[in-house]
Amino acid sequence: MQKSQSQPSGATFGIHDIIYVIFKHKWKILLLSLLGFAAAYIFQKNQEPVYSSTAKLLVKYVIVRDEENTLQPGTRYGSGYVLDTELEILKSTDLTLAVAESLGVAKILPKYPLASLADAAGTVSNGMEIFVTPGSNVIHINYSNSEKQLSTLILKEIVRQYFLKHLQIHRSPAAFELVAKQVEEARTKLKETETELDALRSQSGIISLAEATGFLTDQRTKTQGNLMEARADLAEAEASIKSFAASASAQESKDSKTPKTKADPPQALPAGALSEYKAILNLIDVLQKREMELKLKFKPGNRLLELSQSQLADYESRRQAMISRYPSLTSELVASEPNDRGAPSSYADSQARLEAVKARVRVHTAHLEEIKEQFKEQYAIGAKVDVLVRDKQMEESEYRSLESNLKNAKVDLTLDPSRMPNIDIVQNPSEPLKAFPKSTQKIVLALAGGGMALGVGLAFLIELLFDRRVKRPIEILTRLQLPLMLSIPLIRNRDRGGFMISNGSAPARLGTGHSDPDESLSMPERDRATLGKERKASHFILPYSETIRDRMIFNFEMNNIVHKPKLVAVTGLSAGAGASTIAAGLAKSFSEIKGCKVLLVDLSSFHPEESPLFGELPRQSLNAALQIANKSDFKQSKQNLFYASALARRDESGLSTFTPMQLFELLPKLQASDYDYIIFDMPTIDQTSRTLTMAGLMDKVLLVLDAENTSRDSLKWGYSELVKGKADVSCVFNKTRNHAPSWLIGDN
Repeated sequence: MQKSQSQPSGATFGIHDIIYVIFKHKWKILLLSLLGFAAAYIFQKNQEPVYSSTAKLLVKYVIVRDEENTLQPGTRYGSGYVLDTELEILKSTDLTLAVAESLGVAKILPKYPLASLADAAGTVSNGMEIFVTPGSNVIHINYSNSEKQLSTLILKEIVRQYFLKHLQIHRSPAAFELVAKQVEEARTKLKETETELDALRSQSGIISLAEATGFLTDQRTKTQGNLMEARADLAEAEASIKSFAASASAQESKDSKTPKTKADPPQALPAGALSEYKAILNLIDVLQKREMELKLKFKPGNRLLELSQSQLADYESRRQAMISRYPSLTSELVASEPNDRGAPSSYADSQARLEAVKARVRVHTAHLEEIKEQFKEQYAIGAKVDVLVRDKQMEESEYRSLESNLKNAKVDLTLDPSRMPNIDIVQNPSEPLKAFPKSTQKIVLALAGGGMALGVGLAFLIELLFDRRVKRPIEILTRLQLPLMLSIPLIRNRDRGGFMISNGSAPARLGTGHSDPDESLSMPERDRATLGKERKASHFILPYSETIRDRMIFNFEMNNIVHKPKLVAVTGLSAGAGASTIAAGLAKSFSEIKGCKVLLVDLSSFHPEESPLFGELPRQSLNAALQIANKSDFKQSKQNLFYASALARRDESGLSTFTPMQLFELLPKLQASDYDYIIFDMPTIDQTSRTLTMAGLMDKVLLVLDAENTSRDSLKWGYSELVKGKADVSCVFNKTRNHAPSWLIGDN
């Protein structure tokens, strides 16, 4: 019959758990908090108050002048170390010793005549508190002393000694002489540099490196251009000579091959032949350009392209024919063309021109070498001039800076420590105010908060470590992950009600469903019967048992459990968990269904006749109850609820127990009976409980848990044992205590 599966437990702890713990242990927390407040109050009452005076100093910037670093520029607040340095000065032992020495040991420690200077300095240091407000450059100085007049007096002396110490550290008196000496040295060095620079410029005539190299760079660029042009002319002249030599060699070879006897005299060139040849050449040039343009526009085979190629071939053949007819035509053409560069028309002229070009190349090359040597000399001089210029500029800047620092050093010699321009007194030492030392305040806060912290810590220590009981329904669902059917709150005894079935003195009218009082009764008897019905409905468990009934019926329908009778067991993990009350209420709830016959079997009460829950309902033995169900008029009877006890008195020593074997033997009779539901009130579960054996025979098992009286370990053990026996188990959490408001912690 098992429908529920055990699941591994999961530990969860959230804000609702924290609120629950605090509200549950609120009295412990309040008591320990009050003890802490009382201890803090008593401690503060026994402490001697002090008088505190406060001063505020604004550090705008710091100027450092010492013998090693000479003169340093002013450092403004925000560089990260300025205020830290000033705080260290205020906290230094030298400053407290100076204060003690200035005021005297007797004035600082009047109650201790044998105190030393170190003791007085320690008193000054212990009473002083220094801090800086974040984001500002204001130093706060607080001084506390048990003597009212001493607090202001000592604080004034601290401020005065701080100004003296500040000047001593940041502005050494020996700085003036040192800076004056450095100014004189810088002036002498600057004059030497200026003299050397003027002499170099007058000797070389060079003002700067850029001026010295600029002109030579232009000359070198121009000469290099002329040299390139001369080299081009040289190559042209050499080519012309080679052309003349080649023409002469070809002519000699031709003359040697032609017999002199048969040689015809060279044909004279007609007057118009040269002009015609030039025209043909021009036309060929035009046609070649046109052909190139057509090839870019059209593909091969185009008509215009073919016509142009045909014309070009025609003129080319005419040119070749004229050259064959007049061999001297080419030389005449070359001689007749103008030459912009003065190209020679004969071999002798070419030789003369070649020599002239070679001479021009030699002149330009020599000029470049001269420029190179001159550039090296002037570059060295110009670089030295620039170095001297830079040195002069740096020395002038240093000289001006030293002169400015010398003026400041002169001011430092006559500076009043109380009127320094870089430090302003925002607040003079104030009138002493009565207060307690910081250590006392910390102890008071620690005592006040410690009591509350101890209470809260103790509450959580108990709940998380020592107390292993299940206290809330949410723990069953989330921490133990077990099925929970219902949670029933703790009801006070005065609100529990009387007999569940009847509390009147009328004749027994129990188990009659929703039938009305008999109209044949007299008016007093009818009133008593009505009063009995009202009182039976007033028992606190009935609304919860009706909810359990409805959910159980829905569970049977969902799991397709349709046989009758359905066997339901109610048991608990501890005595007094309320299993019997819930079993009686569940039986009563099922009996209120019209036509539903219910048998409540008590297997746990040793004295069932003394139970106040059932009133006038007669108690039967289990066999007698089964015999009643076998009667023919059982279904037509008005009584719906029947009560049986399986415990029978055997002798004076005790009662005979109902064993699982007896239940197994009676199971066929129970299943054959006309009861719709049989509710078993089972004994509590322990290591030797017979409930663990009988639970597997039931259609449903309700495990009733006593809130704050059931440990997590016993619940996990009991549930797992029932599941091992193939029981369908659901938990009912009884006597739930809401220590915190339900709207705050979310528990139902």
